Amino acid sequence: MPPAGERVKNWRSEFAERFGVGEPPSVYFAPGRVNLIGEHTDYNGGLVLPVATERGTYVLLRPKEGPPTRVYSTHAGEELRLDLRHLKRRGDWGDYVRGVLQVLGDEDRLPDFDALILGDLPLEAGLSSSASLEVALATATRSLGAKLTPEQAALVAWRAENEFVGVPCGIMDQFAVALAREGHALLLDCSSRRYRHVPCDLPGTALLVAHTGVKRSLSASLYRRRREECAEALRIITGFLGPRENLSRVTPEELDRVKDLLPETLRLRAEHVVGENRRVREAVSCLEGNDPERLGELLNLSHASLRDLYRVSSPELDALQEISLAQPGVHGCRLTGAGFGGCVVVLLREEALASYLEEVPERYRQATGREPFFMPFRPAAGARRING
Repeated sequence: MPPAGERVKNWRSEFAERFGVGEPPSVYFAPGRVNLIGEHTDYNGGLVLPVATERGTYVLLRPKEGPPTRVYSTHAGEELRLDLRHLKRRGDWGDYVRGVLQVLGDEDRLPDFDALILGDLPLEAGLSSSASLEVALATATRSLGAKLTPEQAALVAWRAENEFVGVPCGIMDQFAVALAREGHALLLDCSSRRYRHVPCDLPGTALLVAHTGVKRSLSASLYRRRREECAEALRIITGFLGPRENLSRVTPEELDRVKDLLPETLRLRAEHVVGENRRVREAVSCLEGNDPERLGELLNLSHASLRDLYRVSSPELDALQEISLAQPGVHGCRLTGAGFGGCVVVLLREEALASYLEEVPERYRQATGREPFFMPFRPAAGARRING
């Protein structure tokens, strides 16, 4: 939900205290995202089904005359002073800002500006805090004259993360953050970039994300290794079947014909990707056909595949999933995001939400010694300007 007018007023006062009194800054917002199903399929050209959260990143931005451009993050507690004509990677949070500005500067020179960045998303939790920041900033540059459509803002953010920050992510996060629609999931084909909005409002159900208390990072070597393994599996498969654009274009029947030719590790990775794409298609049917029970089963199957075939789960993620499934009224639960820590997404009966939140935190603490974080949410809208 957009912030109340009073919050915007307070933020503008904070902006004025930091950057001086003048024209009030424009306020923009980009949400985080929770992927319902379709994990590690985005960079394999497959199907994903994310929704946006009500939490995200806010950017207050005002043009100024002459350098330096100043960007202050309340999360980092640090101000960047930037020369927009000489932006270099430094290996810190500011690279997400520098990357967006570098990509935009490749197309058109931006004027200098002051910006205040605030947010209420937990960082490194698998909720796309980086994509939220990138898309919020890219969208906010409309106040500087940039004429970006939501799709263009998403691609600017994706290029910034891949080409400047150096994280080889797929396009799901940026597209979900930029293009989400309230009350809907985004069915995205990551190969063709075609998408459609699927109603995500199952009567009597609730969604929440539960954070394991273990931070994760997409730049981790294990994430890169999975990408390399998928690329090698595709190379071997196409050697026998002929050219395929990506691993997601291999059908279950085709994989069955060649799976014995793959080393075990590569076979497991391919089986996950192919199976996950099939689960996404069925999940869409569940949303459209009002079938939360089967949707929950698909979430559980996805978690098992990510744990056993793709091997990106963790003891904490598995513990939180098992504890969640033991609660009355829970339809399904699976890790969401890249894994190696972060969050699970839980689908449950609305009437069971209060008892879940009462029981699960302490059970998880006893099982792992970790401090969890729980966030019920409804599918929210994508990046936009905030009035107030």
